[in-house]
Amino acid sequence: MSEADQWNNRYRESDRLWIPDADASLKEAIASITPTDAVDLGCGEGRNALYLAREGFQVTAVDFANVALERLRTVAASEGLTIETVCEDMFTYLASPHTFGLVVLANIHPERPARLDLYAHLRQIVAPGGHLYIIGHHVDSFGVTGPPDKDRLIDEEEIKSAFDGFTIETLTKVSDIADHGHAAPSLVALLQRPAELPD
Repeated sequence: MSEADQWNNRYRESDRLWIPDADASLKEAIASITPTDAVDLGCGEGRNALYLAREGFQVTAVDFANVALERLRTVAASEGLTIETVCEDMFTYLASPHTFGLVVLANIHPERPARLDLYAHLRQIVAPGGHLYIIGHHVDSFGVTGPPDKDRLIDEEEIKSAFDGFTIETLTKVSDIADHGHAAPSLVALLQRPAELPD
């Protein structure tokens, strides 16, 4: 069974797998960003994508679970929102040329080698002058909530190293309510890509 099939089965087990509200730190992060084109990678049921669309962003939502995307489309249609949905693995999606003024990666926790590869792709998908928002379980959340494998958790030094050359506007540990309503340390990063990346 593919990973996408596994996730689709998880979504089918309940009417809603995740909390409906957007990440509070995302709301704060975009308050000073002029609405632009945005992509929500691994969007799930679309809580962040929907919030961005409500705020005037032109949103593309990417996930490999079609059950989750259908839930997103249902809510978007009920609110008269236009969101482009792409049912595809994010790594496949990132292999094609795209750029966005805002890139959102929320609560995605691949193993470290895949995560570093993901960061390399994110460096390129953020348009020059655009922003990257990341939230994920901090290493300090180990044993509280989130992935049981510590290798899948993130910390400040990892972000600084992976996005050398980007301007760090926010890099802080918060206790957002996430996943199934747990509150545990998450790392929030808001980064801006310069007009030209260093070699």
